[in-house]
Amino acid sequence: MIYKRKIGKTDIEVSELGFGCAPLGGWPVAVSDQDAKLSLETAWSRGIRYFDTAPLYGSGMSEKRLGNFLQKQRREEFIVSTKVGRLIVDTEKSNAAEKFIGSPQDKDSEFNFTYDGAMQSFEDSLSRLSLDKIDILYLHDPDNHPDHFQEAKKGAIKAMVKLRDEGVVKAIGCGMNQNEMLIDFAKEGCFDVFLLAGRYTLIDQTSLDQLIPICKKNQISLVLGGVFNSGILIEPSPETYFDYSKLDKEWVKNVSESLVRIPKSHESADFWLDKAYNLKNACDRFSIQLKHAAIQFPYRNEIVSSCLLGMTSQSQVEENFNLYSSKIKNEFWSYLEQNQLIHSDNLVK
Repeated sequence: MIYKRKIGKTDIEVSELGFGCAPLGGWPVAVSDQDAKLSLETAWSRGIRYFDTAPLYGSGMSEKRLGNFLQKQRREEFIVSTKVGRLIVDTEKSNAAEKFIGSPQDKDSEFNFTYDGAMQSFEDSLSRLSLDKIDILYLHDPDNHPDHFQEAKKGAIKAMVKLRDEGVVKAIGCGMNQNEMLIDFAKEGCFDVFLLAGRYTLIDQTSLDQLIPICKKNQISLVLGGVFNSGILIEPSPETYFDYSKLDKEWVKNVSESLVRIPKSHESADFWLDKAYNLKNACDRFSIQLKHAAIQFPYRNEIVSSCLLGMTSQSQVEENFNLYSSKIKNEFWSYLEQNQLIHSDNLVK
């Protein structure tokens, strides 16, 4: 059984385990139409009722595949979120197709945080999803360029508020990998939920410093992505990734240049690897898989409404469902707290 939690001050309830649909767009590996269908069917059979997608994912391919599946389901039984901030455009050679394997070669995405751009993106998503309304609409990655924040405030956010006022969107939010800009967005007072990737996880709880307190104050829920922090919380080694970059000597430089976020002065590949090894040793002590703990950890905080897991196959859906369903005893979490491997702030026992 998968439990549900509310989104902010809305009446929306999402399944605690959500389906992140980036893999339906061919990231990080190609997924056939049949495998996409089987993954979605398995997720549905296990009780997953929250599906998150975006125009970026495969230049619309993820939205189309999800829409084809959801047409067969009763509308009141599922929650869908998609995003604005990019428009899908025709092109002679797609850069997106290099990242989203199997996606259209003649389509690409362009950043657009204007009012008209957000409205156009929303209409295009409705068409690809074969829906007339969207439950949650996120502003997607406005932290990728210094100008996007102000452009979004003047344009896209006003469009999102209008769509919510008109009732074609039930909740609006913002999704990114960093805390700092979300703190600024929280002060805007118009958002219901944030999609936060990588900053409230078993290894990185930096959102507890400022972001989570302001979200609690303003009744903004968190939906989490990146609970494995790009792989370090599956099997840590110098060959694994953290914040989408390999944990080698160039890690700080690569993360900074990718604009995912700017690492703090104390951060390094060794810093994060040491933390991951300590967490893995603790898991081994209790005969718990590291990725099991990574999936279970966020639900201990009431601010978290759902965790989105990208799943590329039927077997991966089954595995993640089992890891979600098998609850870890409090004895383990107490051990992590006592050894200062996790913070104990604002937890739900």
